[in-house]
Amino acid sequence: MSGKQPVSAEPSLARTLVPKEDLNSADDDSDAFDGTDDWTIPDRVAKQDYFVFIDHRQIHSLLDAFLRLDHNMQGGKIGHLISRKRSHAWGGREINVGQLGILSYKGRPIVVTKPGNYWNWSWTHSWLGPNLDLTAVNEVNGLTFAQVGQSEAMVCLDPQNQVFIVRNGGFAAYGSNGTYKVVEIVDTLNLGEEYAIRESDTDNDGTTRVLGYKKEIRHRVSVGSNQKHVTIATFFNVPAQNTVVIQNAGHLKAFGAGQHVITNPRCTFRGFFTFGERQKAFRTQPAYTLEGVPVVLHVNLRYRVVNAIELTKSYESAFQALKNPAQSAVNAVVSRLSYQQFMRAKNIGGDIPDVEHMSWLEAFKSECLRSLAEHALEYGVQVLAFDVLDRRLEGKLGDDLEDQAESVLKNQMQATQISLQNKIKTETERGRLEVANVRAQQVEVDANADYFRTSKEADAKYYQQLKEADAEAEKLRRIAQAQADSNKIETEQKVRATEQLAEAEQKRIMLEGQGYASVTSPHGQRMQLEKVEKEKFGSLPEKATVFVGQGQGDAGVTDGYKFAQGMSMGGVAARESRS
Repeated sequence: MSGKQPVSAEPSLARTLVPKEDLNSADDDSDAFDGTDDWTIPDRVAKQDYFVFIDHRQIHSLLDAFLRLDHNMQGGKIGHLISRKRSHAWGGREINVGQLGILSYKGRPIVVTKPGNYWNWSWTHSWLGPNLDLTAVNEVNGLTFAQVGQSEAMVCLDPQNQVFIVRNGGFAAYGSNGTYKVVEIVDTLNLGEEYAIRESDTDNDGTTRVLGYKKEIRHRVSVGSNQKHVTIATFFNVPAQNTVVIQNAGHLKAFGAGQHVITNPRCTFRGFFTFGERQKAFRTQPAYTLEGVPVVLHVNLRYRVVNAIELTKSYESAFQALKNPAQSAVNAVVSRLSYQQFMRAKNIGGDIPDVEHMSWLEAFKSECLRSLAEHALEYGVQVLAFDVLDRRLEGKLGDDLEDQAESVLKNQMQATQISLQNKIKTETERGRLEVANVRAQQVEVDANADYFRTSKEADAKYYQQLKEADAEAEKLRRIAQAQADSNKIETEQKVRATEQLAEAEQKRIMLEGQGYASVTSPHGQRMQLEKVEKEKFGSLPEKATVFVGQGQGDAGVTDGYKFAQGMSMGGVAARESRS
């Protein structure tokens, strides 16, 4: 397909943040706003034979655009655009990747698109300057080509000096009857802080907020010997919750948040507006009471724009639309009040405890707010709150009354201060007394603590000694019990041994008796008797004298001799046994 077909571009940006009545206003005439928010290539440009748009669908790059433009130029009998020269291994003009070589042939451009070394042996062809960068904007011998990214936009002029915008793309064009010009490339997402439009009215904190960004693109034209700059396009960047109003003759139109452009010279910029809540503190002009005393009020106004179209018809800002109606509402309410009602308190908050100031304040707020809200809606502004911060009486009478009020207030403040000082002294003494009581209680608590600590230590010592005595007694008892048990066992063992000895002795005697009884020979019996006699006399003391015998003659002597021999043997045996 040829490059004559119109190229569709991105649709107009969202208008969801603009009130519905703005977008569908009776003043919104779509025919009156041609050339506004138009990012498409106009048909008068797109249908030109020698204009090729890079739409990233059929034409993806500048090389594709050159091929299409070459085909169209040959079809139009103008001649070829792309050179037929072949590259060589060395010498000649070197063309690198991303560059373009331009030859001039009879005033017409011939482009070398492929990298390599090229010799020019033709007398009718000549190189035009250095090689061109494909990523830059280039205009040479009627050939214009350029391309931009997604967030960029080119402001261009066709041979008839008609403005058009190229966004997220590019083009290659040959002007057979003029040239195509790229005036400027704009970053639509960041127009720059120097193009910021701020609120004309400062906030209560002294700052001004950015309403939007506006950048005008100017083109230099020559008129005779003079040169002047004319605006050919205007770009807008509108933040969220804001809107921009454009006017064409008697028609107004609001555009929501996003990027916008105007190329229609009949459309003019009216202003940025925000739909967010705003507040402004200011002093009113003097309003006169029933007695003719001028009163100046310090008020705080809280509001928001709901219809930018209605506001733009009469004012440049919302505060300008509210200032005069606010003064009128204040005049209407103050004129029905007495100055005494304003003298109940120095400040609205009440320096002196008094509730009378609330009566006129509530009346003021209800009546002024109602009256102001009705007028403000006519200009597309909604009043959310209208509060009184302070008041001041003006003029000589006001000064006198102010002096009287100041005197009364001063006396009341002095009385209050004296009362406060007395109260402070009383509270101080009371505090000192409480501190003394606390200290006395602390001493008492410390004494009780020492007493309980001493008592507890004495009790602990007593119980410790008692436990030690009990332990010692238990120890002695166990030792005595062990000794008693030991003596008892030893006694029982001795008794048992004695009994066993007695039994053994008895058994021995019985056995000896049985043995003696079993002896029947006289000699044996006599030997038994002699043994008994020996044992009997052996039991006598060593030096005892024994007289033995009643026999006669040799028998007696023999018996005495035998007895003496036996005694002698018995004494030796007895001594040996004792030793």
